[in-house]
Amino acid sequence: MDFVTANVSLVAVLVVVVIALALLAFVASRIRRVPPNEALIVVGRGSEKTQAGISSPQKVIIGGRTFIWPVFQEGFRLSLEQYQTPVEVQAIDSNYIRTAIKATVNFKVTGTEDGVRRAAQRYLLQQGQLPVIVQQSLEGSLRGLVGGQPVDDLVKNFSRLAADAVNETKGELAELGLQIETMNIREIETPGSTYLADRGRAEAAQARQNAEVREAEAERTAALARIENTQQTAERQLQLDLRQAQIKAETDRANAEALAAGELARAEQDRLVAEQESVAVKEQARVADERLNIEVRQPAAAQKYVAIQQAEADRDTQKATVEADVFRRTETARAAREAAENEAAAVEAAGRAEAAAISAKGLAEAEAVDALAVAQGKYGQAALASQVITALPDIAREMAAPLGNIEHLSVVSTDGANDLTKGVANNITQLQDVVKASTGLDLVALLGGYLGGKAGATGTAVPAPEASRPQA
Repeated sequence: MDFVTANVSLVAVLVVVVIALALLAFVASRIRRVPPNEALIVVGRGSEKTQAGISSPQKVIIGGRTFIWPVFQEGFRLSLEQYQTPVEVQAIDSNYIRTAIKATVNFKVTGTEDGVRRAAQRYLLQQGQLPVIVQQSLEGSLRGLVGGQPVDDLVKNFSRLAADAVNETKGELAELGLQIETMNIREIETPGSTYLADRGRAEAAQARQNAEVREAEAERTAALARIENTQQTAERQLQLDLRQAQIKAETDRANAEALAAGELARAEQDRLVAEQESVAVKEQARVADERLNIEVRQPAAAQKYVAIQQAEADRDTQKATVEADVFRRTETARAAREAAENEAAAVEAAGRAEAAAISAKGLAEAEAVDALAVAQGKYGQAALASQVITALPDIAREMAAPLGNIEHLSVVSTDGANDLTKGVANNITQLQDVVKASTGLDLVALLGGYLGGKAGATGTAVPAPEASRPQA
């Protein structure tokens, strides 16, 4: 059932499509397109309003399109193009002279709905008879126009004859739905007579006579003109000769003046040339001097300036180097001197501290000795001196111990290493003062006496009193 239903639906769709296409094709076949040079008259069902507001069963389409219902309507085409036809008429003019007129007429169907309806009513299916209809209308008008005036007037004014013929037939052709575009009269003749030829001969004879008279007058005038021209030529020739002589005299004078002026001009030119050559020589000298200045003087001056600047730069460089070296040496000496002074001050302070310690130690020992001397009795001067002298090496060792603990020592002084010795000697001198102030002993005197006793022992022995030595 589903298969049958699907097939039926497909067939129905195809039928609908075929019917739609057929309907479209039918509609397209019933549409009429009308070009601008044609008019389509649709007759049948329906009505159309004319330009006068009257209903008409005929529908006119000019340059458009419309749909024509089958069976109910029918369309007919009417050409709106221009027709051309010759018109030949023979008639008797007002002087009873047979006159023949040959013309050409251009006409067409009136391009309005009313004109198309009028033309369609009369000759829709006989459009080939339109030239005959127009010829017959124009022939009647031309015969009436020819019979009302002489042929001479007709020959003199072709255009008026054509305009009158068109005006007379305009109303009649408008009723037929036609209109004349142009009408040209090609020729007017008088068949069977030589009227126009005779009128032409008389006119020609008159014209020839007039021409001969005019020709004689022209020849006389020409002869007089030639005589006058010859006289005037002779007079002008005389004037020309006089003028040429005058011009020649003026030319000779001008040539002489020009020759003299030429000599003066050449002299002036030579002078100017000499001046220009002098200026050129000066300019060449100036250019040579400029070239020498550019190529020799300025490079030499530049080299000299470069050499001077280089020498000054070298001098400034050497001066700066020397000043830098002096400044460096001065700064080095000043730093060394300050370091030495600081070192010496440190050493002196260390020595003074050590000396003060030793002095304090000595004072303590001296006080102990004094106490011992008070306790055991008073020693003699010789025994006291002996003890002091015996202790001097220990004192000197202790005073030199701080210097011995220094690993590296730099002495900065103008005296060199002698300053160290002076420092040690200064410490010994201060020790002498401390001992003398504390004990009242003069170490220098004691040493002198001790050394003197030693010297006497070499010749005469001076033994120390045994009783004065302290008992162990």
